[in-house]
Amino acid sequence: MKAAKVLGWALAILGAWMFASPFVWGYAASGIVAEAVLVGILWVVFGLWIALTDRGEAVVLLAWLSALLGAWAMVAPAILGYGQVTAALWNDLIVGFLGMVLGAWAAYNAPESTPAPQPAAHH
Repeated sequence: MKAAKVLGWALAILGAWMFASPFVWGYAASGIVAEAVLVGILWVVFGLWIALTDRGEAVVLLAWLSALLGAWAMVAPAILGYGQVTAALWNDLIVGFLGMVLGAWAAYNAPESTPAPQPAAHH
């Protein structure tokens, strides 16, 4: 199995964790849930897409978007003002960092783009 596909599955699992984390850590009653749920869903979708496609250009785009989601998760506590919620802060810092690394790694390991098939020449 190619590295990008494995990394795609890892991103999907990371997304599932991000989605579940407010409920697991007990900060689901706060307004932080929307950010974690949205980022989690996007990571699941991007990760599954990366894992299930052979189109190199799609993998590169989705992997870099995943890395950007990781960067967002790391700064979201400061921007959205929930840095005082310790569990949310540390979860977003750690998971965001992992998402950035996995996304960049998947982009680096994307399969080569295959040229579009050329129509047969008529003589």
